[in-house]
Amino acid sequence: MVERLAALLRFSLDSSGARLVPLSQELSIVRSYLEIEKVPFGTRLSYRIDADPALNSLEVPPLSIQTLVENSVKFAVSPRREGAEITIRVQLRNGKPAIDVLDNGPGFSLADVKAGHGLDLLQSRLAAQFGPSSALEIGHEPQLTRVSVIL
Repeated sequence: MVERLAALLRFSLDSSGARLVPLSQELSIVRSYLEIEKVPFGTRLSYRIDADPALNSLEVPPLSIQTLVENSVKFAVSPRREGAEITIRVQLRNGKPAIDVLDNGPGFSLADVKAGHGLDLLQSRLAAQFGPSSALEIGHEPQLTRVSVIL
């Protein structure tokens, strides 16, 4: 766990000046973050990462996926005795890269996103980096909440 925490901190410091990082690097940090969170949550936290290997070199804002996952841990896993499952899915959707973080927590909408907090700041970063073609979307599938970043 100490090695994973060190990797997360190192990535955070190293990427503070970077505008974009490869998807493979971001997913590695997400894996480390989830393994750190598994220590206190144990079996209450399960996760799966399903990413198209062809998108490994896709450039994403640093800690963008981690922000989505952290939101799931905070609002889906933490408050529920039974915990939750988090799925990270990266694929092309309608020809555009789409990053989905799904969880089986209670769900929320964009109206619930607080100004100046994680998802709001991520939405601003996406707009600044990728312009109006990018989006942060919140959707619902049967028994799942889906937060998506469209690049």
